[in-house]
Amino acid sequence: GVFLLCSFWLIDTLISMGRVTEAETYLHRMESIANHVGLFSEQYDIDTRENLGNFPQAFTHIGYINAVLALCRAKAKMAGDQSSKKKAKPGLFPGGAIVLNDGKPDKSLSSKDIVAKLKNTMNILRGAFFDTKRGRVAYEQMHKSQAYSEYVRLSYNLKNMDLNELKRRQEQLAFWINLYNVLVIHGVIELGIRDSVKEARNFFGRVRYRIGDFIFSPDDIEHGMLRANSRPPHAVFRPFNKKDKQMHFIISPMDLRIHFALVCASSSCPPIGIYTAENIEIELTIAAETFLNSGGIVIDRQTMTVSLSKIFDWYSRDFGKNIRERLEFISLYLYNPEDRQFMQDHAERIKVEYMDYDWRLNRY
Repeated sequence: GVFLLCSFWLIDTLISMGRVTEAETYLHRMESIANHVGLFSEQYDIDTRENLGNFPQAFTHIGYINAVLALCRAKAKMAGDQSSKKKAKPGLFPGGAIVLNDGKPDKSLSSKDIVAKLKNTMNILRGAFFDTKRGRVAYEQMHKSQAYSEYVRLSYNLKNMDLNELKRRQEQLAFWINLYNVLVIHGVIELGIRDSVKEARNFFGRVRYRIGDFIFSPDDIEHGMLRANSRPPHAVFRPFNKKDKQMHFIISPMDLRIHFALVCASSSCPPIGIYTAENIEIELTIAAETFLNSGGIVIDRQTMTVSLSKIFDWYSRDFGKNIRERLEFISLYLYNPEDRQFMQDHAERIKVEYMDYDWRLNRY
């Protein structure tokens, strides 16, 4: 396995050579291999993606802390502002919140239609940067393009929007789903992410859009707006407290199919160009069917075992009070009638396992 302390030494060396951007990219990639509470092992197998050796390993964490401190100092020096050393607050989790649309809006654009325009522009951008040879979208190449600059300018118009214009539930669902997906991809491009959002610590809480008088992160949209202000997995608190004005805009009750529409930070993004108020019911069903029938579930009838996407583990309570209710819900969206019948007939006896979630932006 790769000895992780040496990898952090490499980052330190790159910083001392003035290759700060490259060092920061490597640092984010290293952060992506920490476990769910931010701990590193002694070694790492890059082929099997397994932690090896002593765990947790103090030497690795010393290297990590030193690399973070060195990066913060280097970036402060580059900015030419000595006071930024105090503002940066070097620590274990570099990088604060980023409002991606802090610019001057174009008042000539209709605020109600802005998200659909953003989604359409993003779809065009992804198509323009599709690498046919490797079969992947080259997000890391978009940042300096004219098309991306136009998208960013278009996003400024969200600041003029009045969320009270969204009257119907269908309008609200389409708006927030589209907004979530474009915000995530915007963040991927802005942060220079190449393979996975796991390269950036706290990605879903860090990137944000300003909409009218409010600021929303992907976490706010998913768990606050679309999950009716429910706690995120492993979290203690809900996104908003009762006094927050955002509570006025949450969608309740939750539509469970939103879990299959908010996956555009991974290769399992559903084939929906733009979600629309007029066709939202059909579009959400397509998203659920596509997710489940293209790898979201694997059924082994001989062993009476079903392997499910990790989504059904993270949000188990959303899908039902018990395994039977969850499997019955899933069965509604399976293409194969024999699979549907099997799930419904044996829901109480089926053994359930969970697959690792594929966070890659592309399958290649």
